[in-house]
Amino acid sequence: MDTIMAGLACGEPNPMAWELLWKYSDMFISCPDYVAADGMRLLGNPLGDDARVVSGESGAVTAGMLRAIMEDEQLSGIREALGLDHTSQVLLINTEGDTDPQGYRRVVWDGAYSR
Repeated sequence: MDTIMAGLACGEPNPMAWELLWKYSDMFISCPDYVAADGMRLLGNPLGDDARVVSGESGAVTAGMLRAIMEDEQLSGIREALGLDHTSQVLLINTEGDTDPQGYRRVVWDGAYSR
């Protein structure tokens, strides 16, 4: 699969994990590489006193997707279906650090995979 999210490019889900996710999740989302790259930039350059998180693509995709859901009006249906608003508290699980320092710099410093 041609994606910067190599850790998530498995092609098919684990059957045991899929059964659990299918039963207990409200929604599944796939997204383009620029969403993961946006998440990397967002986590690596926080506002205010928020802690900086150095994350690879597969770990940062959750932050990038949440930002897209909250800010992109084309995704308002997802936001409404999940009941997300400015008072929501969301747990994001980051599964990857900076596993490719050169790739990280291309994304975060040089803007690779921008929208």
